[in-house]
Amino acid sequence: MHNASEHPVLYIPLLHRELAPACLPEGVEFLSAGLPAAPSVAGGAPQATANHTAAPWRSPLLPLSEAEARACLAELLDFGMNVGSGPHGDLAAMVAALESAHDEAPFSLGRSELAALENFASGGPHEKDGTGGGPASGDPAQEDRNRRIAAQKTLILAWHLEERVRELDALKEKFSRSRESLADILGVETDEELREMPALDPYSAMLPGSGADIIGPSWRIIVENMGPFLPDGAVLFTCDAEISATLRDGGAAFAPVTAEQAASLCPAWGDKVARLVVHARLPLWQVAGRPGPDAARPWLDRVFDVVCCGKCAR
Repeated sequence: MHNASEHPVLYIPLLHRELAPACLPEGVEFLSAGLPAAPSVAGGAPQATANHTAAPWRSPLLPLSEAEARACLAELLDFGMNVGSGPHGDLAAMVAALESAHDEAPFSLGRSELAALENFASGGPHEKDGTGGGPASGDPAQEDRNRRIAAQKTLILAWHLEERVRELDALKEKFSRSRESLADILGVETDEELREMPALDPYSAMLPGSGADIIGPSWRIIVENMGPFLPDGAVLFTCDAEISATLRDGGAAFAPVTAEQAASLCPAWGDKVARLVVHARLPLWQVAGRPGPDAARPWLDRVFDVVCCGKCAR
């Protein structure tokens, strides 16, 4: 293992710290999609905790400035409104259209909507000022920039969907508290008693799952499009049980780490974290859940240290 003291430990696949589980160890950062810092769902400024800073880690490889990224998001929302006139023309459908071939997309887009989405990803709002993806130019440097712009646009879309996930989760929590208050007022102690009151039936069912179960983007898409912005030597960390299971099923040989090895991956880690995590060195195409390398995406061939939370993977 290399000494990772000068390299970030980045969480996959989330872009929002607020959506990560509470067991997240100190030292793990979140990749920025390039947008300015946003207020919390409650309306306040982002807050830091004892172990974590609020600001995401901004890669120097992001091609769009904060102003350009903000303009891209505005164009994305306008695009969503225009495409949204169809039965499946919403942002969740847009993400589903980006799903890799081995994923089962819960939505389908019409041919015209797919063409519009492809145009947004490859060109989009900034072609006129030279910051759009644009068609292949024959210039390797420009083509590389085009690929990175397309990847950043996908992360901006994923960031926006995660914002909606946070809003849905906040609404669910508010609904749950209101439901509990109503039960207290009525002297109802169990869900069964609440369901036995026909007039209160609309209030009896809890919202299923979380917002991520409804509109959460595919982790494969996010990891793949994080790739162009990961510096060599970055450590990838996840608490996602599905990712851990997928990697193991794909042949990843995760192994426990010692306290010394944990500290070499992240200086903030020691024996306590070492007891909770497992580690493997994997090419990014495998981390992204792909069956093999992709000549069109050479950045996926790079190998990274991947650390999984053993507690969450159980």
